[in-house]
Amino acid sequence: MPRTHSELKREVKVGALVEAAERRLREGGYEALSVAGIARELGLAQNAVYWYFPSKDHLFVAALQRLSARLIERKPRQRPVVEEIVWFVDRLSELQAIRRALDERARVSPVVRDFEREHRAGMRAMLRNAIAGSVVAEDLDTVTNALLATLEGVLLLRLARRERDRIVRFTFSSLVAQGTGARSMG
Repeated sequence: MPRTHSELKREVKVGALVEAAERRLREGGYEALSVAGIARELGLAQNAVYWYFPSKDHLFVAALQRLSARLIERKPRQRPVVEEIVWFVDRLSELQAIRRALDERARVSPVVRDFEREHRAGMRAMLRNAIAGSVVAEDLDTVTNALLATLEGVLLLRLARRERDRIVRFTFSSLVAQGTGARSMG
C-alpha cells in the first residue's frame, strides 16, 4: 500500500533530524548533540524534535543506528576476513568519542543500553559468521569471544593504528585456521 503524504513528510523530517544529529556527533561527540541546536539548524521548534524523538537519547540512538548502517554499507567486499576485521576496527577507532559516550549513556539510559546490547550482539554475530568456516564448531563461540575481546581491548587502549592492526592480525592468525580465511564477513 502506498504511503500517505503525512507519512512521507514525517520520514523526511526524521531523516533530516537524524542526519543533523549524526553530523553533530561526528563533529563534537555527545556533548554537541543539542536538541535545541538541531531544532534551530533545521528551522523547527524544539518541541517538534521531541514529537519525533521522545528524548535526546532516542535521537542519539537513531544517529548511532544510521552510523552503524553506513559503516556496514561501506565495508570492503571479497577480501580476506582479517582484512575486513582490521578495516572495521580502523573505522571504529575513528568514532572513539562516540563509543565512549555510548558506554557512558548506556549506564543511565535504558534506550541507549538496549541499543548497546543489540549492537554488540550484532557485531558478535557478524564476527561469528565471518569465522565460522575457519574454526571447528565446538570452538566457534570461544574464538568469537576472544576476538571480540581483543577488538574491544585495542579500541579501549587507544593504540596507534599500526600497533592495533598488528595485534588484531596476530590474534586472528593465532585463533583462526588459515585454510579458509578468504571468506567474507557478513
